[in-house]
Amino acid sequence: MNKVREFYAPGKIIFGSESLNQIGVEAKRLGSKALVVLGRSAMKKSGALDRLTYSLKKNNLKYTIYENIPSDPTVETVDEGANLARKGNCNLVIALGGGSVLDTGKAISAMLTNEGSVADYQEIEGKGRKFQHKPIPFIAIPTTSGTGSEATRNAVITNTKLDLKKSIRDPWLIPEVALVDPELTLSLPPRITAICGGDALTHCIESYLGKKNQEITDALALHAIGLIGKSLVKTVKEGKNLEARKDMSMAAFMSGLCLSNSGLGAAHALSHPLGVYYKIPHGLSCAVLLPYVMEYNLPIVTKRLAKIAECLGENISSLSETEAAHRAVEKIKEMLSAVGIKENLSEWKIKEKDFSQLIKGAKGGSLNNNPRDTSDEDLIKLLYKMTGLY
Repeated sequence: MNKVREFYAPGKIIFGSESLNQIGVEAKRLGSKALVVLGRSAMKKSGALDRLTYSLKKNNLKYTIYENIPSDPTVETVDEGANLARKGNCNLVIALGGGSVLDTGKAISAMLTNEGSVADYQEIEGKGRKFQHKPIPFIAIPTTSGTGSEATRNAVITNTKLDLKKSIRDPWLIPEVALVDPELTLSLPPRITAICGGDALTHCIESYLGKKNQEITDALALHAIGLIGKSLVKTVKEGKNLEARKDMSMAAFMSGLCLSNSGLGAAHALSHPLGVYYKIPHGLSCAVLLPYVMEYNLPIVTKRLAKIAECLGENISSLSETEAAHRAVEKIKEMLSAVGIKENLSEWKIKEKDFSQLIKGAKGGSLNNNPRDTSDEDLIKLLYKMTGLY
Protein backbone atom coordinates (compact mmCIF):
# COMPACT_ATOMS: atom_id res chain seq x y z
CA MET A 1 0.00 0.00 0.00
CA ASN A 2 1.29 3.46 -0.90
CA LYS A 3 2.01 5.72 2.07
CA VAL A 4 0.94 9.37 1.96
CA ARG A 5 3.55 11.54 3.61
CA GLU A 6 3.84 15.24 4.38
CA PHE A 7 7.06 17.22 4.51
CA TYR A 8 7.60 20.45 6.43
CA ALA A 9 10.58 22.83 6.33
CA PRO A 10 11.38 26.40 7.41
CA GLY A 11 9.94 29.15 5.23
CA LYS A 12 13.43 30.35 4.35
CA ILE A 13 16.80 28.70 4.88
CA ILE A 14 20.00 30.77 4.97
CA PHE A 15 23.22 28.76 5.24
CA GLY A 16 26.84 29.85 5.15
CA SER A 17 29.71 31.57 6.90
CA GLU A 18 28.99 35.15 8.03
CA SER A 19 25.28 34.74 7.27
CA LEU A 20 24.55 36.14 10.74
CA ASN A 21 25.22 39.55 9.18
CA GLN A 22 21.93 39.19 7.27
CA ILE A 23 19.79 39.01 10.41
CA GLY A 24 18.75 42.67 10.34
CA VAL A 25 17.41 42.48 6.80
CA GLU A 26 15.49 39.29 7.53
CA ALA A 27 14.10 40.63 10.80
CA LYS A 28 12.92 43.87 9.20
CA ARG A 29 10.94 41.82 6.69
CA LEU A 30 9.04 40.13 9.52
CA GLY A 31 8.63 42.63 12.34
CA SER A 32 9.61 45.89 14.01
CA LYS A 33 10.51 44.86 17.57
CA ALA A 34 12.17 41.57 18.44
CA LEU A 35 12.46 39.52 21.58
CA VAL A 36 16.03 38.18 21.41
CA VAL A 37 16.30 34.89 23.31
CA LEU A 38 19.75 33.85 24.60
CA GLY A 39 21.49 31.33 26.82
CA ARG A 40 23.79 32.39 29.64
CA SER A 41 26.93 34.12 28.38
CA ALA A 42 28.54 32.35 25.41
CA MET A 43 27.05 34.63 22.74
CA LYS A 44 28.19 37.73 24.61
CA LYS A 45 31.72 36.40 25.00
CA SER A 46 31.97 35.30 21.36
CA GLY A 47 30.76 38.64 20.02
CA ALA A 48 27.81 37.05 18.22
CA LEU A 49 25.26 39.03 20.22
CA ASP A 50 26.99 42.31 19.35
CA ARG A 51 26.90 41.37 15.67
CA LEU A 52 23.22 40.53 15.89
CA THR A 53 22.18 43.69 17.72
CA TYR A 54 24.31 45.86 15.43
CA SER A 55 22.51 44.42 12.42
CA LEU A 56 19.12 45.00 14.06
CA LYS A 57 19.96 48.62 14.89
CA LYS A 58 21.32 49.20 11.41
CA ASN A 59 17.92 48.18 10.04
CA ASN A 60 16.00 50.31 12.56
CA LEU A 61 14.63 47.44 14.64
CA LYS A 62 14.08 47.64 18.36
CA TYR A 63 14.67 44.67 20.61
CA THR A 64 14.32 43.28 24.14
CA ILE A 65 16.73 40.65 25.42
CA TYR A 66 15.56 37.56 27.32
CA GLU A 67 18.64 35.71 28.55
CA ASN A 68 19.89 32.97 30.86
CA ILE A 69 17.78 30.24 29.29
CA PRO A 70 18.67 26.96 31.07
CA SER A 71 19.79 23.80 29.31
CA ASP A 72 16.39 22.24 30.05
CA PRO A 73 13.84 25.04 29.60
CA THR A 74 10.78 24.71 31.78
CA VAL A 75 7.16 25.73 31.45
CA GLU A 76 8.00 28.72 33.65
CA THR A 77 10.89 29.71 31.35
CA VAL A 78 8.53 29.92 28.39
CA ASP A 79 5.65 31.62 30.20
CA GLU A 80 7.96 34.27 31.68
CA GLY A 81 9.45 34.98 28.27
CA ALA A 82 6.02 35.32 26.72
CA ASN A 83 5.00 37.81 29.41
CA LEU A 84 8.17 39.83 28.79
CA ALA A 85 7.49 39.90 25.05
CA ARG A 86 3.89 41.03 25.62
CA LYS A 87 4.96 43.86 27.89
CA GLY A 88 7.53 44.93 25.29
CA ASN A 89 5.04 44.76 22.40
CA CYS A 90 7.36 42.42 20.49
CA ASN A 91 6.08 41.16 17.16
CA LEU A 92 9.05 38.93 16.30
CA VAL A 93 11.16 36.38 18.20
CA ILE A 94 14.82 35.71 17.40
CA ALA A 95 16.61 32.89 19.23
CA LEU A 96 20.40 32.70 19.16
CA GLY A 97 21.84 29.63 20.84
CA GLY A 98 21.65 25.87 21.24
CA GLY A 99 18.60 23.68 21.04
CA SER A 100 17.19 24.73 24.41
CA VAL A 101 17.32 28.39 23.46
CA LEU A 102 15.75 27.72 20.06
CA ASP A 103 12.99 25.61 21.60
CA THR A 104 12.28 28.36 24.13
CA GLY A 105 12.04 31.02 21.43
CA LYS A 106 9.83 28.80 19.33
CA ALA A 107 7.44 28.16 22.23
CA ILE A 108 7.33 31.85 23.19
CA SER A 109 6.37 32.83 19.64
CA ALA A 110 3.38 30.49 19.86
CA MET A 111 2.27 31.60 23.31
CA LEU A 112 2.13 35.23 22.23
CA THR A 113 -0.92 34.46 20.10
CA ASN A 114 -2.49 31.62 22.09
CA GLU A 115 -4.04 31.74 25.55
CA GLY A 116 -3.04 29.89 28.70
CA SER A 117 0.28 28.35 29.69
CA VAL A 118 2.58 26.40 27.41
CA ALA A 119 1.91 23.44 29.75
CA ASP A 120 -1.60 23.24 28.31
CA TYR A 121 -0.16 22.39 24.89
CA GLN A 122 2.37 19.73 25.87
CA GLU A 123 1.93 16.17 24.64
CA ILE A 124 0.83 14.98 28.05
CA GLU A 125 -2.22 12.86 28.78
CA GLY A 126 -5.11 15.15 29.65
CA LYS A 127 -3.43 18.17 28.09
CA GLY A 128 -2.17 18.59 24.53
CA ARG A 129 -4.39 21.49 23.45
CA LYS A 130 -4.06 22.52 19.80
CA PHE A 131 -2.86 25.99 18.90
CA GLN A 132 -5.72 28.09 17.58
CA HIS A 133 -3.67 30.96 16.19
CA LYS A 134 -0.52 31.21 14.14
CA PRO A 135 2.56 32.24 16.19
CA ILE A 136 4.31 35.53 15.59
CA PRO A 137 7.31 35.17 13.22
CA PHE A 138 10.28 33.27 14.62
CA ILE A 139 13.91 33.27 13.42
CA ALA A 140 16.16 30.43 14.63
CA ILE A 141 19.94 30.88 14.69
CA PRO A 142 21.70 27.74 15.98
CA THR A 143 25.09 27.99 17.63
CA THR A 144 25.58 24.24 18.05
CA SER A 145 25.43 21.38 15.55
CA GLY A 146 23.14 18.82 17.07
CA THR A 147 19.52 19.48 17.95
CA GLY A 148 18.25 20.51 14.53
CA SER A 149 15.65 22.67 16.30
CA GLU A 150 16.08 25.30 13.59
CA ALA A 151 14.24 22.94 11.24
CA THR A 152 11.62 21.31 13.46
CA ARG A 153 7.95 21.76 14.29
CA ASN A 154 8.30 20.91 17.96
CA ALA A 155 9.84 22.30 21.13
CA VAL A 156 10.84 20.16 24.11
CA ILE A 157 9.83 21.69 27.44
CA THR A 158 10.25 20.34 30.98
CA ASN A 159 7.14 20.28 33.13
CA THR A 160 8.58 20.33 36.65
CA LYS A 161 5.19 19.89 38.33
CA LEU A 162 4.66 16.57 36.56
CA ASP A 163 8.35 15.55 36.31
CA LEU A 164 7.97 15.16 32.54
CA LYS A 165 9.93 16.43 29.57
CA LYS A 166 7.53 16.60 26.64
CA SER A 167 7.08 18.43 23.35
CA ILE A 168 4.65 20.92 22.04
CA ARG A 169 4.16 20.13 18.37
CA ASP A 170 2.52 21.88 15.43
CA PRO A 171 3.51 22.80 11.84
CA TRP A 172 3.02 26.43 12.88
CA LEU A 173 6.09 26.08 15.12
CA ILE A 174 8.49 25.70 12.19
CA PRO A 175 10.74 28.79 12.06
CA GLU A 176 9.94 31.42 9.49
CA VAL A 177 13.70 31.64 8.91
CA ALA A 178 16.46 29.19 9.78
CA LEU A 179 19.76 31.07 9.66
CA VAL A 180 22.67 28.63 9.96
CA ASP A 181 26.12 30.22 10.23
CA PRO A 182 28.78 27.52 10.82
CA GLU A 183 31.19 30.15 12.15
CA LEU A 184 29.01 30.42 15.26
CA THR A 185 30.05 26.88 16.20
CA LEU A 186 33.82 27.48 16.04
CA SER A 187 34.07 28.29 19.74
CA LEU A 188 32.28 25.14 20.92
CA PRO A 189 34.49 23.08 23.24
CA PRO A 190 35.30 19.49 22.22
CA ARG A 191 32.97 17.82 24.73
CA ILE A 192 29.91 19.80 23.64
CA THR A 193 30.85 19.32 19.99
CA ALA A 194 30.93 15.55 20.54
CA ILE A 195 27.63 15.42 22.41
CA CYS A 196 25.85 17.60 19.86
CA GLY A 197 27.23 15.48 17.03
CA GLY A 198 25.96 12.35 18.75
CA ASP A 199 22.52 13.94 18.98
CA ALA A 200 22.44 14.77 15.26
CA LEU A 201 23.64 11.27 14.38
CA THR A 202 20.86 9.75 16.49
CA HIS A 203 18.25 11.94 14.78
CA CYS A 204 19.35 10.79 11.35
CA ILE A 205 19.60 7.10 12.16
CA GLU A 206 16.36 6.89 14.12
CA SER A 207 14.34 8.75 11.48
CA TYR A 208 15.84 6.58 8.73
CA LEU A 209 15.02 3.38 10.61
CA GLY A 210 11.65 4.49 12.01
CA LYS A 211 8.19 3.41 10.94
CA LYS A 212 7.44 6.84 9.43
CA ASN A 213 10.48 6.92 7.16
CA GLN A 214 9.92 8.46 3.74
CA GLU A 215 11.90 8.98 0.56
CA ILE A 216 12.78 12.64 1.16
CA THR A 217 14.03 12.14 4.70
CA ASP A 218 15.82 8.92 3.72
CA ALA A 219 17.93 10.90 1.25
CA LEU A 220 18.61 13.66 3.78
CA ALA A 221 19.42 11.21 6.57
CA LEU A 222 21.88 9.16 4.54
CA HIS A 223 23.68 12.25 3.27
CA ALA A 224 23.87 13.70 6.79
CA ILE A 225 25.14 10.40 8.21
CA GLY A 226 27.91 10.51 5.61
CA LEU A 227 28.81 14.08 6.59
CA ILE A 228 28.92 13.14 10.27
CA GLY A 229 31.05 10.09 9.53
CA LYS A 230 33.43 12.30 7.61
CA SER A 231 33.65 15.24 10.02
CA LEU A 232 32.51 14.48 13.59
CA VAL A 233 35.89 13.26 14.86
CA LYS A 234 37.63 16.05 12.96
CA THR A 235 35.51 18.80 14.54
CA VAL A 236 36.16 17.41 18.02
CA LYS A 237 39.91 17.20 17.48
CA GLU A 238 40.25 20.29 15.25
CA GLY A 239 37.66 22.73 16.59
CA LYS A 240 38.69 25.60 14.31
CA ASN A 241 38.39 23.52 11.13
CA LEU A 242 35.68 25.53 9.35
CA GLU A 243 35.06 22.99 6.58
CA ALA A 244 34.39 20.28 9.14
CA ARG A 245 32.17 22.68 11.08
CA LYS A 246 30.21 23.38 7.88
CA ASP A 247 29.67 19.65 7.41
CA MET A 248 28.37 19.27 10.95
CA SER A 249 26.13 22.34 10.71
CA MET A 250 24.57 21.03 7.52
CA ALA A 251 24.19 17.55 8.99
CA ALA A 252 22.50 18.94 12.10
CA PHE A 253 20.10 21.01 10.01
CA MET A 254 19.25 17.98 7.87
CA SER A 255 18.79 15.90 11.01
CA GLY A 256 16.17 18.40 12.15
CA LEU A 257 14.28 18.03 8.89
CA CYS A 258 14.44 14.26 9.34
CA LEU A 259 13.18 14.10 12.90
CA SER A 260 10.48 16.69 12.25
CA ASN A 261 9.04 14.76 9.33
CA SER A 262 9.81 11.11 10.08
CA GLY A 263 10.03 10.98 13.85
CA LEU A 264 12.55 9.29 16.12
CA GLY A 265 12.82 6.07 18.13
CA ALA A 266 13.59 4.36 21.42
CA ALA A 267 16.91 6.16 22.05
CA HIS A 268 15.21 9.54 22.05
CA ALA A 269 12.22 8.23 23.96
CA LEU A 270 14.41 7.11 26.86
CA SER A 271 16.70 10.13 26.75
CA HIS A 272 13.97 12.59 27.75
CA PRO A 273 13.16 11.06 31.18
CA LEU A 274 16.90 10.57 31.78
CA GLY A 275 17.24 14.31 31.36
CA VAL A 276 14.37 15.02 33.74
CA TYR A 277 15.42 12.67 36.55
CA TYR A 278 19.21 12.72 36.28
CA LYS A 279 19.95 15.93 34.34
CA ILE A 280 21.95 13.93 31.80
CA PRO A 281 22.67 16.04 28.69
CA HIS A 282 20.19 15.03 26.03
CA GLY A 283 22.74 14.43 23.28
CA LEU A 284 24.90 12.32 25.57
CA SER A 285 22.13 9.91 26.59
CA CYS A 286 21.00 9.67 22.95
CA ALA A 287 24.51 8.85 21.76
CA VAL A 288 25.09 6.22 24.45
CA LEU A 289 21.71 4.59 23.76
CA LEU A 290 22.05 4.67 19.98
CA PRO A 291 24.19 1.54 19.38
CA TYR A 292 22.13 -0.52 21.84
CA VAL A 293 18.89 0.53 20.14
CA MET A 294 20.40 -0.19 16.71
CA GLU A 295 21.31 -3.70 17.90
CA TYR A 296 17.81 -4.19 19.26
CA ASN A 297 16.24 -3.08 15.97
CA LEU A 298 18.68 -4.98 13.74
CA PRO A 299 16.43 -8.00 12.94
CA ILE A 300 13.72 -5.64 11.63
CA VAL A 301 15.85 -3.14 9.69
CA THR A 302 18.82 -5.20 8.55
CA LYS A 303 18.92 -3.81 5.02
CA ARG A 304 18.72 -0.21 6.20
CA LEU A 305 21.51 -0.70 8.73
CA ALA A 306 23.67 -2.17 5.97
CA LYS A 307 23.06 1.00 3.96
CA ILE A 308 24.17 3.09 6.95
CA ALA A 309 27.42 1.13 7.10
CA GLU A 310 28.00 1.94 3.45
CA CYS A 311 27.31 5.65 4.04
CA LEU A 312 29.89 5.63 6.82
CA GLY A 313 32.51 4.47 4.34
CA GLU A 314 32.60 0.82 5.28
CA ASN A 315 33.43 -1.73 2.56
CA ILE A 316 30.53 -4.16 2.77
CA SER A 317 30.94 -5.80 -0.64
CA SER A 318 32.09 -9.12 0.81
CA LEU A 319 29.69 -9.11 3.76
CA SER A 320 26.24 -10.59 4.11
CA GLU A 321 23.42 -8.14 4.79
CA THR A 322 23.36 -9.12 8.44
CA GLU A 323 27.14 -8.81 8.77
CA ALA A 324 26.97 -5.36 7.17
CA ALA A 325 24.23 -4.33 9.60
CA HIS A 326 26.39 -5.39 12.54
CA ARG A 327 29.27 -3.47 10.99
CA ALA A 328 27.15 -0.29 11.09
CA VAL A 329 26.62 -0.75 14.82
CA GLU A 330 30.33 -1.33 15.42
CA LYS A 331 31.28 1.70 13.33
CA ILE A 332 28.97 3.92 15.38
CA LYS A 333 30.58 2.60 18.58
CA GLU A 334 34.04 3.35 17.16
CA MET A 335 33.07 6.90 16.19
CA LEU A 336 31.54 7.67 19.57
CA SER A 337 34.52 6.23 21.41
CA ALA A 338 36.87 8.33 19.26
CA VAL A 339 35.15 11.52 20.45
CA GLY A 340 35.18 10.50 24.12
CA ILE A 341 31.63 9.21 24.54
CA LYS A 342 31.69 6.16 26.81
CA GLU A 343 29.73 2.99 26.18
CA ASN A 344 27.51 3.48 29.23
CA LEU A 345 26.32 6.07 31.76
CA SER A 346 27.61 4.34 34.89
CA GLU A 347 29.13 7.58 36.20
CA TRP A 348 25.61 9.07 36.49
CA LYS A 349 24.65 6.47 39.14
CA ILE A 350 21.27 5.64 37.59
CA LYS A 351 19.27 3.56 40.04
CA GLU A 352 17.37 0.41 39.16
CA LYS A 353 14.45 1.53 41.33
CA ASP A 354 13.86 4.43 38.91
CA PHE A 355 13.48 2.22 35.84
CA SER A 356 9.68 2.14 36.06
CA GLN A 357 9.49 5.95 36.09
CA LEU A 358 12.00 6.23 33.24
CA ILE A 359 9.92 3.80 31.17
CA LYS A 360 6.74 5.70 31.97
CA GLY A 361 8.38 8.93 30.81
CA ALA A 362 9.55 7.27 27.59
CA LYS A 363 6.06 6.38 26.41
CA GLY A 364 4.78 8.38 23.48
CA GLY A 365 5.41 9.26 19.84
CA SER A 366 9.13 8.51 19.58
CA LEU A 367 8.76 5.08 21.16
CA ASN A 368 5.76 4.30 18.95
CA ASN A 369 7.85 5.13 15.87
CA ASN A 370 10.63 2.69 16.79
CA PRO A 371 10.83 0.08 14.01
CA ARG A 372 10.66 -2.83 16.43
CA ASP A 373 7.88 -2.76 19.01
CA THR A 374 9.09 -2.53 22.61
CA SER A 375 7.70 -4.04 25.79
CA ASP A 376 8.56 -2.73 29.24
CA GLU A 377 10.87 -5.73 29.60
CA ASP A 378 12.70 -4.74 26.42
CA LEU A 379 13.19 -1.21 27.72
CA ILE A 380 14.47 -2.54 31.03
CA LYS A 381 17.11 -4.55 29.15
CA LEU A 382 18.17 -1.44 27.24
CA LEU A 383 18.41 0.54 30.48
CA TYR A 384 20.56 -2.16 32.08
CA LYS A 385 22.96 -2.00 29.15
CA MET A 386 23.25 1.77 28.88
CA THR A 387 23.51 2.32 32.64
CA GLY A 388 26.27 -0.24 33.08
CA LEU A 389 24.22 -2.17 35.65
CA TYR A 390 23.99 -5.43 33.71
